[in-house]
Amino acid sequence: MEKIRLNEQKRRLLKKEWSHTVYNNMPMQVEEDLKSAQQEYREVRDMAWDNVITPQVEKNFPMADMKVLQRYSTSSGYGRFTDTDSCFYFKPQFADMSEQQFSFTMDIDEYLALYHQDLQSRGHQATIKVEYDETQRQENPHYHKLKSDMSHDMKSVATSNGHGEDYALFMEGRNYGWTEHCSSYHDDDFGKYRKVVVHGSCHSRCMMLESETDWLMLKQFEKAKSMLTNAHRELWKAKYELITDMNSIIDQSKFLGDIEQYWTNVRECVNFENSDIGKELSIVSEQTKTRLSQAMNNIKLDDKEPTVAVVASGGFSLVLSLIHI
Repeated sequence: MEKIRLNEQKRRLLKKEWSHTVYNNMPMQVEEDLKSAQQEYREVRDMAWDNVITPQVEKNFPMADMKVLQRYSTSSGYGRFTDTDSCFYFKPQFADMSEQQFSFTMDIDEYLALYHQDLQSRGHQATIKVEYDETQRQENPHYHKLKSDMSHDMKSVATSNGHGEDYALFMEGRNYGWTEHCSSYHDDDFGKYRKVVVHGSCHSRCMMLESETDWLMLKQFEKAKSMLTNAHRELWKAKYELITDMNSIIDQSKFLGDIEQYWTNVRECVNFENSDIGKELSIVSEQTKTRLSQAMNNIKLDDKEPTVAVVASGGFSLVLSLIHI
């Protein structure tokens, strides 16, 4: 039976399907690590807000007084007496240390890490910013289109999980370039993560912190933020390595059978008429073989019935799933 020779179009489709498989159907430890970091972030954020921010802010800016000021406050100018904020400065009173800012708004790295799974399930590449940062690639029209498309779902991924406050905190983070299609937000959307304080800059409202325990809890929140984004970065590294390994094999393979040695369930995506296996690629390193072999054991097949496209060429057909294309 005639071997199926690969061309540029087939290689491109195979790479796209492999990328989807790695990101969505291949459970890895890095994904469990990210889930743990997401849970830790939410738990520590709640503790820091409830046990430190709320009592400290309300001690320094009593709510009864703030309500009076709000009553006579204008929206701008000299008549503005109050602000609402999710960012605060604290200075330890128990040690000779400088003041530090603790912000509960979310930057884009935190938001993409926190909602990685939800964005992926909506067809987005939640690791796109990590990828461009880590590979130092120049932003291009493709990158900006992915950002624009993702902005349509920034709100829904949070509200559908009952965490509309995350969206408000993300929007307050001034994540320019990531909010093109994002809808507006209001003070009520922040839930508890918003406090009424006197008008002025965040730094001008610096508060003294007497308790070392409170200080350590705030520092733990900063650590939880770093752990969240680091876990997301490690997930990308592991996935990107597997994608790069397979892409290298696809580029160097002449026949589909060469790829089957490393992508053993390629038949689930590709229907080819010949079972003849090509010679082993001498350029593939032992580390690459080991990584791909271990990864194949973790692949989960989609439950959906695939919609297929048949690409005819030279007397044979390449059949690829279009569920993810």
